[in-house]
Amino acid sequence: MAAGAYWPRPWTGEDGGPLRRCGAEGQPGLGIRPGEGLEVTAVKDAFATDLLIRREPGELYALRHTIPRGGAQNRPAEGWVERLDPLTLEVTATTPRLPGGPYWPGGIAAHANGSLYMVFGAWTHRLTADLDVLASHRMPVGGPHNSCVILDGGELVMKDCDAPAGLIPSTVSVLDPDTLLPVAPPLRLPEPSIARLSSDGETVIAVGTTVVYRLRLDRDAGRLRIDEQWQPSYGPAPGRSFGWDPTITDEHVLWMDNGRNHTDRTMRDTGVSPDPLRLWWARRDDDQAVRSVEISGLPYGTESNPPAWDPVRGVVVAYDAGNAVLRGWRMVGDELKPLWRRDGFAHAGHLILYNDTRELVVQDWRDIAAMRRPLARRALKHVLPELGRFAAARRASLPTGSDQLAVLDLDTGEDKARVGVPSPSQGFLFPAPGFGRDVYYQSLTTIARVAVTAAGA
Repeated sequence: MAAGAYWPRPWTGEDGGPLRRCGAEGQPGLGIRPGEGLEVTAVKDAFATDLLIRREPGELYALRHTIPRGGAQNRPAEGWVERLDPLTLEVTATTPRLPGGPYWPGGIAAHANGSLYMVFGAWTHRLTADLDVLASHRMPVGGPHNSCVILDGGELVMKDCDAPAGLIPSTVSVLDPDTLLPVAPPLRLPEPSIARLSSDGETVIAVGTTVVYRLRLDRDAGRLRIDEQWQPSYGPAPGRSFGWDPTITDEHVLWMDNGRNHTDRTMRDTGVSPDPLRLWWARRDDDQAVRSVEISGLPYGTESNPPAWDPVRGVVVAYDAGNAVLRGWRMVGDELKPLWRRDGFAHAGHLILYNDTRELVVQDWRDIAAMRRPLARRALKHVLPELGRFAAARRASLPTGSDQLAVLDLDTGEDKARVGVPSPSQGFLFPAPGFGRDVYYQSLTTIARVAVTAAGA
């Protein structure tokens, strides 16, 4: 199901599109056969990278940015977009450093009109495919904006997020894709929204801190309106925190809660809310039909991304990054039936799902457990962000922790193949499928190309 006026190729927006199903629709899967494996064919040291998207075959783009000293989010940061060689990951084109503002991971998307749009901090920039700047617009709210969704009419919809505090209500803006000028007055939501927006092309879903909102652009009136008849509630509760990015299926909206955490180089053991992390879902035609299930059942669970949805067999995949648990269910009617569970599986990033080959691309972080103890984390809290700026320090830290990219059987959760990736940070942001039998790993510090190894190679 295509949604929004995106460039008509696979993975031209984060999570594969604004439905955030994490499915590589229109892209053949890896098809790993017995005797085949994975190998890392290229690695790019890329400190402060948010995400990867594609446009035409061979066109791979990365959003990068500066990080203020000490990681302070109230200090200004700059962002830029790089086009990477799809095999070597060398930079083949780049924008200048562009104004951003207060830091939080932003986003890029390839529009049906041929342009790329970069949303970072309090700015939106329109770019050509060759990364020339066509227009820039400063948002009406000075806080960081975490990406955008594109409607069927081509309009860009984005909002600010008071992350990670979640105290200030969010403001949603709608821009014209040609001029970047507003097409409707900004709409202030009743509460904060940390999660990224999702959209089916006409309606927009915003997960607030206690309620999920559905918005629609009234083009005749030039206004963005909240649907008063559909507002599923999932809070508040004293032991739980806000939800993250929603996933839209034909019948349901799914999201996970307990998004508050103290992430450093990994999300393991960083949850701050004592209740177990829950996966929630609500019917799109009934805001009272709200259900939830514990993902791990363990206290202090956390995450910061959407679940994945397979429309072919109704498989839902979600995870507890704080407690290293990855799970799969099957949606039967309005109920979830357990399929599989992997304990001790430290996945935290956005998922990639191949419907045709029934493959799931995940990450599995491995580190020295002693470095995750509270005393060690407090001691390293101010040291790691500064050391992380230096490539030599990043390389030197690899013996203490690095990631693995794994491909699982979507229906059983069993490994098909895996390979170590030399990333000193756990991947908890946006990877992308490759252009053949390959995939692009991405973390805050590292981009890598991982390809299928032929049997006997």
